[in-house]
Amino acid sequence: MALFVTDIMVEISGFSFSVPEFWLLIGFGSSFLIQFFYQVLTISFTLSGKKKGKQENSPSVSIIITSRNYEENLRILIPSILEQDYPDFEVVVVDDCSSDGTEWYLTELKLQSNKLKTSRILQETDFPNALAITIGIRAATKDWLVFLNPLCSITGKDWLKSFAEAIRPETEAVLGFVKYSHATGSMRKFFRYENFDSFILYGSASYIGLPMPISDMNIAYKREQFLKRRGFAAVLDTPFSENELYLNKISNKKNTVYLLDPISAIYYDGEMDWYDGINYKKKQLLLRRKFSFGQSIFLWINTISRLVFDISMVTLLFLSPWRIWVAATWLFKIVHELVWGIVGMKRLKERNLFPGLVLLRSFLPLFNGILILNQLITGSKRKWK
Repeated sequence: MALFVTDIMVEISGFSFSVPEFWLLIGFGSSFLIQFFYQVLTISFTLSGKKKGKQENSPSVSIIITSRNYEENLRILIPSILEQDYPDFEVVVVDDCSSDGTEWYLTELKLQSNKLKTSRILQETDFPNALAITIGIRAATKDWLVFLNPLCSITGKDWLKSFAEAIRPETEAVLGFVKYSHATGSMRKFFRYENFDSFILYGSASYIGLPMPISDMNIAYKREQFLKRRGFAAVLDTPFSENELYLNKISNKKNTVYLLDPISAIYYDGEMDWYDGINYKKKQLLLRRKFSFGQSIFLWINTISRLVFDISMVTLLFLSPWRIWVAATWLFKIVHELVWGIVGMKRLKERNLFPGLVLLRSFLPLFNGILILNQLITGSKRKWK
C-alpha cells in the first residue's frame, strides 16, 4: 500500500519514486550510514583498553574527597580506601563547612592512619566546589590526583591498582566508569542508562580526537600540570563542573584514557529521584555549552541522525512499498547496537540495561529539548546541596 501520490516522479535505474518518498529514503539511508559510522567508533572503543601488563613502578596517587555533612558515608568509604592494595597513596579529605560530626571523625581516624590528610573550610564562598577541590589539591603531595564523592563506594582492595595500571608516561587524564546499580530512587534506572550510554559515546569520540568528560567522580589527572596551568582559573565563570571543564580543557586523543574495566569502576550509592535527574541533565547540558565546536558537532550529528533515522523509518514503514527493505535495515541496526552494547556491558559488568537503553536513545533528544527550553526560560543554576 503506497500512499505517496504526486504528479512528479523521480526515476533512478528503472525505479520510480514520488518526491516525498525519494527524500525520505535519502534521509533514511544517509542517517543509517552516519549511525553506522558511530557504531564503528563504538566497536573500536569497546574492543579497546586491553591491559598491556602491570607496570613495575606504580605512580603515586592522592585520592581527594570533598564533603559537606556526609559523616556516615565517610565512615564507610574512607576505611575501604585506606585498605587498598597499592604501594604509594594518600587520602585527602576536605571538610567543607560540615555541621555534623565529620570533623571529629576525621580527627580520630587520622590518629590511626598516616595515609589520611584533612583540611577544613569554615566559611562559604562564591565558588565552594572549586575552592574545596583546590584546597585538596594543594594539600596533596602525590603525582596523580583521583577524585571521589562521599556517596561512592569502591569495588575492592584492587580498585586503585586497576585504576593506576592504565596510566602511561604520556597519560594526563583518566576517566573511570561510575555504576548506578547501587543507587536508590525513582530515577535510578534513568541514571544507569544515561551514564552507560554517555560513557560509550564519549569514549568512542576519543578515537577521532574528541574525548569528553562524563562525571566529576572516579577521574584523575596530574597534580603538577594542574598547578602549572593555574588550575580552575580558566573555568571559574561557572559555579559547578570545575573538574569536568578542566578535564575537557586538557584532554586529547593521545593523553586521555577511558577505563573499560569493572575493577576500576566505582558505585554511586546515593538517592536518585526526579529532582536529581533534572539537575543532572541541566548540569550536563550546561557543561556541553563549554564543549568545543568539534565536540558539539559530534554530539549534534549523532542526535539529529538518530532522529531522522527513526522518523523516516516509521514513515516509510507505513507509507512506502519499500517497507520490507526499511524493516530489514532497521533490524540490522538494532541487532548491531544490541550486540556491541552487550559487549560493552560485559566489559564493565553491567546488567539488565536492555531494552530500557534502546528506549532512552529514542526519547532522550525530546527530553533534552524540553530541558534546554526550560533552561533558557528560567536561567536557573545548579547549587551545591
